[in-house]
Formats: sequence, structure tokens, C-alpha cells
Amino acid sequence: MRQFAAALRVEARVLSALMVRELGARHGGDASGTVWLLVEPLLVFSVVYLIHGFEVFHTTVSVPFIVILMTGYTPHLALRHAGLGGIAALQANRGLLYHRQVHFLDVAFARMLVETVTVLISFTIVYFIGYVFKMLSTPYSLGYIYLGWFFNVWFIFIVGAFVTGAGLVWPLVRRIFVPWSLFMLIPYEAFSMLYWWPPYVQYYLSFFPCTNAVEITRYGYFGNAVPTIFYIGYTTECCLVLTFLGILTLYWGRRHLEL
Repeated sequence: MRQFAAALRVEARVLSALMVRELGARHGGDASGTVWLLVEPLLVFSVVYLIHGFEVFHTTVSVPFIVILMTGYTPHLALRHAGLGGIAALQANRGLLYHRQVHFLDVAFARMLVETVTVLISFTIVYFIGYVFKMLSTPYSLGYIYLGWFFNVWFIFIVGAFVTGAGLVWPLVRRIFVPWSLFMLIPYEAFSMLYWWPPYVQYYLSFFPCTNAVEITRYGYFGNAVPTIFYIGYTTECCLVLTFLGILTLYWGRRHLEL
């Protein structure tokens, strides 16, 4: 157990050092660049809210549109930022792989962590601002919100693993990811609620782990006041299987990475 704990400490130091290096390499150590990582998601969120938040359909439903964006569009934004992060990190940091304690998974996951954490911080800032200005109320259950975001982050890392591994073999994957991520606005329910869709659409969307994660988050905010549809057991089992396949894809792509 002592050896395992020591290995965990080494892994934590490696990941934290890689994350700091990512921040410095992308912005030259300038503090304004690091701040921009947080401001950029906030600006994108604000623009989307201004475009859609005052549409006529928004006044016909009882669900605040800002909550729909926070729980659906924000994790989708994290997916878009982190999806290609692994490939970019491996290509930019190939020299680090000669270090004995630096694994190629560490390099890929460090970039994904940076992208995901910045979006999570932006989500927290948006909620705080909305709560201060009475646009948002106290959530029904923080536990379900944390659980929903846990599944969101888990799914983001799964997608990053698939895209990174397959992208090292087929460069076309990087091109396909952009239109695919736009399609994912539908299962992420970035501008809708699941119960608004017809039953047969609800059935197919429920197969997406991200849809269940978003619905769990929304249940954590609304409780039973708004209908939500999710399956925690299915989401866990699906993510476990996809994680195994994603790691296999990463190791498959590792063999095509030129050092």
C-alpha cells in the first residue's frame, strides 16, 4: 500500500506539472492568457444566451433558458474544447515521452483536464452571477448536480480518448470531429429539454450517456418540478465499457505516434 500511495503521489505531481506546462506553453506564462481561458467560455455562453434567451418560445415554457444552457451547452462546450486536446498535446510534447515518469496518457489527459476544468470554473462563475442577480435559484440537490457533472466529465474523457487514439492513426478524424461535435448539440440538449421531444426521440436520445448526464444535472437543479428522464445504472455501465474501448484505442494509436 505504501508503494501504491507513493506512485499516486508521483502521478499527481506529473499531472500537475504537465497542466502548468500546458498553461505556460499556450500563453507564454502571461497571466492574461490564463485568465482568457476562463473568459472565453463565459463570452461564448453569454453570446448564445443573448441570441436565444429572448426568443418567443422561451416565454412559452416554465424552464429558465439560462438553466438549459448551463446544464446542456456548457458541458458540450467542454467536449468541443477537450475533444482534440489529446492529439494537440501529444504532437506538441513528444519530447516529454522520453522521461521515464511521463506516460503518453499523462500528456493527453493533462490537456483535457486543463480544458475541462476551465469550463467547469466558468460554469461556477455563471451560476454565481445568475444567483446574485436572482436569475437562478438554489438547486434542489447538489449531489445530483455533482453526479451529473461527474458523468459529463467522464464522457468527455472517453470521447477524448477515442479521438486521440483514432486521430493518431487517421488524421481525417480531426476533421470529422468538428461537424460531429455540432451534431452532439442534440443529445446534449443544449437548447431543449428531453421531455419536450416526442417519445420515440426520447427513447433514442436516452442511449447517449451525455443525455443522461445532462438530465441528472437538471434533476439536481429542478427536482420533481420539471420532468427529467435518466438511468444512472445504464450510464455507469455504458461509460465503463466505453472507457475500456477508449483506452484500447489510445494504445492502438500510440503505436502510430512518431517520436
